[in-house]
Amino acid sequence: MKWKILLPLVLIVLVSGCLFRPPAEVKFSVDHTIVPPGGTFHLIVDVNNTGKVGLVGATLILGNDNFQIVQEPRFPTILKVGQSVQLVWILRAPERPGTYNLQVSLELRDELKRTWTGFYGHFRITVATEVNPPKSINLTLSAPSKVNGGSQFPVTVTIGNGFDSTVQILGINFNLLPGMRIVSAPSAPAELSPGQNVTLTYLISAPYTYRNGFISVVVDYSAMGSKESAAKSARITVLWRPWEERENVLMAAYGENYHWVKQRYLVDAYWLKRFNSTSIVEPERLKPIALRIIGNASSEVQAAERLYKWLLSNYTFGDVTTTLQPTRILQQDRISYTEGQILMTAMLRSIEVPARIVSLFNGTDCTIRPITEFYTADGWYVIDLKHGFIGTLDEYLASPYFPRIYQLVTEQGYRIVAQNPEKLIGHEHVDVTSQFTSNLEDRLLKVVLQRVQPGLRSKLTLVLNGLNRDERIYALFLFASAPKDDLNNVLASWSVSRIQKNVKTMYEFYKDMPWRDDFSYYWKVFKGEV
Repeated sequence: MKWKILLPLVLIVLVSGCLFRPPAEVKFSVDHTIVPPGGTFHLIVDVNNTGKVGLVGATLILGNDNFQIVQEPRFPTILKVGQSVQLVWILRAPERPGTYNLQVSLELRDELKRTWTGFYGHFRITVATEVNPPKSINLTLSAPSKVNGGSQFPVTVTIGNGFDSTVQILGINFNLLPGMRIVSAPSAPAELSPGQNVTLTYLISAPYTYRNGFISVVVDYSAMGSKESAAKSARITVLWRPWEERENVLMAAYGENYHWVKQRYLVDAYWLKRFNSTSIVEPERLKPIALRIIGNASSEVQAAERLYKWLLSNYTFGDVTTTLQPTRILQQDRISYTEGQILMTAMLRSIEVPARIVSLFNGTDCTIRPITEFYTADGWYVIDLKHGFIGTLDEYLASPYFPRIYQLVTEQGYRIVAQNPEKLIGHEHVDVTSQFTSNLEDRLLKVVLQRVQPGLRSKLTLVLNGLNRDERIYALFLFASAPKDDLNNVLASWSVSRIQKNVKTMYEFYKDMPWRDDFSYYWKVFKGEV
């Protein structure tokens, strides 16, 4: 009787493709199968979303440790159903000559947090010092090695037909660094006669931020009855030094966040009353000092890192705050961490970097746990002197120092606020809690996945799928607080059920207790070390 009920249901599921229909069509190709020792070549992966939901990520796994990934492509924020994308990985070949089998597999993640496997490619790569390359199209890519942020620069592509017959040009695609875009593009010929060359010049715009990596061009073509791809890459560095730019350029680069450069005060009247001190930024006095410290820094991030290291090495830190005035803090030998954040924020503003003080607000006091945020075209960065942290906001969320803040916000009603004083009357701050907590699970997962070995990422997904939302966030806080090697060892050696059981047990035991300021303690508990 049961089979009579189940059989029609199984047939319906199979026909609809709910169980076995793959979410995408994936095609692998390489531009060279013969490369010099230690040379680079391109793995080209075409992904066509044929599933039922959007795809949000892709992980490439190399089946041969002799090959290394030099640069990975950035997956679209979402690849919608029916859309396609061409991804290019730059791979480095082994140093030792010989013939190698290269197996690759691709894992895709969708909007429903599912991981899809089963996409494989296999290639025989010959590493040789002297080779007679097979006939192909000849491709060159010419680009400047350095450009300034916000500028436009030419990229020249030359395509030559090395075959004895006509070649059809099927498409020319660029893989640019994040934030770059094509401003103008020439019309490419539909075909090339034997021996014919064509040179195409594209105009590319650079983002208002630092970049260092490869841009690639892929030419898809048809020759002698088969479809092939050729690729070339060129390394390029984008320099962005806001302290050298004019105000109109800075306004274009930072938009409304340029406000955090020009604001005169650092903290509001509540701070001034509590510490009996003003907090006026004096860029004319601070900028010469800051410029000497940052030297030839090539970005806001590098400048901030140098200021951060200078502060930690130049001052002894204590708990007593005596002043909020940056120029007075500068003259002291011993300062509080609060004074350090004030000085850091003022120094960044003096070199035209949008920066602000962010703290916790319990309804009365808005001076709790201050940190510095500074803005770049890639988003906000955090500097937390007390905990020795500097990095992106998402990296801060995945640090051992955010979980306690999260608990205060979600369970005790605290808010995260950015100091925004203009009139110095009472509390003048803006609520930025959502900036820290929106889509928190996805943001934590993205950082944790970067720390997990590619072959273990699907296992991590299985672990998380067996937990409820609160348990998943707790688990991600645990995993994010773990040393990278420890995390990978646990994922490799522990069963899915064992990891899930430990997470559930710890969450139930600790969820109603105040969490420690450093969440890495709980990872040690998780492993049984304490």
